[in-house]
Amino acid sequence: MPKNLVPASVSAPAFYGLNTQRKADILPFQWATKADNCVVDDSGRIASRKGYQNAHTTAVTGSPDIEQIFEYKDGSGSLLNIFAADNKIFKIVGGTVTDISGTITTPTANNWKFQNFNSKCIGFQSGHAPIVLATNGGNFADISIASGTASANEALSAFGRVWILDGTSLKYSASLDETHWSTGAGSFDLSTVWLSGMDNGTALAEFNGHLIVFGNDSIIVYNNPWTPTGTGAIDATTMSLVENIGGIGCIARDSVQHMGTDILFLSNQGVRSLGRTIQEKSMPVNDISKNVSDELNALVKLEVKSEIRSGYSKTDGFYVISLPTANKSYYFDLRFKLQDGSYKTTKWLTSYKAIHVASDNEMYLGTAGYINTYKGYLDGVSSSVSVGSTYDMVYESGWNDLSSEGQNLSSMNKIPKKISVLLLGGGGQDLSVKWAFDFVDDFSSFSKTLGLSSTAAEFGIAEFNIGEFSGGQSYSRANGTMSKSGQFIKIGIQMTVNGGLVALQQIDMQSKIGRLSL
Repeated sequence: MPKNLVPASVSAPAFYGLNTQRKADILPFQWATKADNCVVDDSGRIASRKGYQNAHTTAVTGSPDIEQIFEYKDGSGSLLNIFAADNKIFKIVGGTVTDISGTITTPTANNWKFQNFNSKCIGFQSGHAPIVLATNGGNFADISIASGTASANEALSAFGRVWILDGTSLKYSASLDETHWSTGAGSFDLSTVWLSGMDNGTALAEFNGHLIVFGNDSIIVYNNPWTPTGTGAIDATTMSLVENIGGIGCIARDSVQHMGTDILFLSNQGVRSLGRTIQEKSMPVNDISKNVSDELNALVKLEVKSEIRSGYSKTDGFYVISLPTANKSYYFDLRFKLQDGSYKTTKWLTSYKAIHVASDNEMYLGTAGYINTYKGYLDGVSSSVSVGSTYDMVYESGWNDLSSEGQNLSSMNKIPKKISVLLLGGGGQDLSVKWAFDFVDDFSSFSKTLGLSSTAAEFGIAEFNIGEFSGGQSYSRANGTMSKSGQFIKIGIQMTVNGGLVALQQIDMQSKIGRLSL
């Protein structure tokens, strides 16, 4: 049989992101079956995620988990970062943490839903009295309820009122008044509205002038949720029901993120887009997490839903959802939608107890004892030093037969000889290259500490058709010989991220083609 030398060159491996649904199938190298601690960069390459840096120098006493973070904006536009931990509420100013729990009835949990409303910060939590912070320099206190009752786990400040969701009851406050819940206020009984029959309310959102009510298995969309004069109770005939969707809902309050033109949320079937759900008016055939749906849904079932957190970074264009029981987070790149309507996905091998994106687009993350900012390329870095924990960026391809256009090598035996991996960054750091054959993850490998290069491959431009690199960026390259043989091959890269960005640019490989595989 012929012993042809077959070059294979793959630019931007894992360009389509993670696909665990087809991890046992034959896949192009543009898919990954493992993409750990990765993001998608501006060029579509998988790259190392950022780390997190402490926003204050001293941990909160006892290092409790930071479970909620919020940015309070008062009437003058002044901003204040607050957070909940250890059944208290704190503020952080200039790196100094101060307890501002004030006179609130002692909490038994930290799962507050904070909202800015009429120059104040208000908070709601199931089984707790609602609370209010009136000024940046003040402390929290229980809201002095003047009429009605207002106990709920979900709250939304919108249309000049506070809306709260309590089981099957949707309540709204008086106009610009969080103390009145019967005078000038009102409620809607959702038990007669849920399209899925009996349901339980989980989340609220405002979207394009509509009020969105999420149940576990239903979504209700109301139009005109206000009064023409701005005072008094809302006319139930004016606030009309415009959409009622059954069979899909939101199962985690803090999975809801408004991304400007759409809202993302976690359902029993994965991460969904509100815009597409309304358009389809039923359980969508496609969802944005479809390429990882089985794996994601299996992990979500093990989670305490009230502890699931999410964040949307407008600056970096991603949605991330954190699963603390699994200690994993799923990243969805919102800049590059795939043809099937899903988003490119990767997985982070870490989770956060709280996530909040402030008005300056800084992403804050809650860990034990600290608020952190999403920056740098080390985990748990002190705000005053550059020492933190390294983490591994891992890529694995699917199984591939090295066939190219007009060429079918699926039945041929492959004998790989050389491999070359090109990365942006990574100089001086440790890299492992591995490979396996024929649907068995029994990897062979070699490891190297990377040097720096800004030139073409050592294998030669003509041999692998690699062009010159430009732009003055620092590239690293690892070359090695390969062993063993098989019909289908899987390639893996593991890189220790130690203070600098790493992006996977290109993989080049030389193989000989052996006899037919029977």
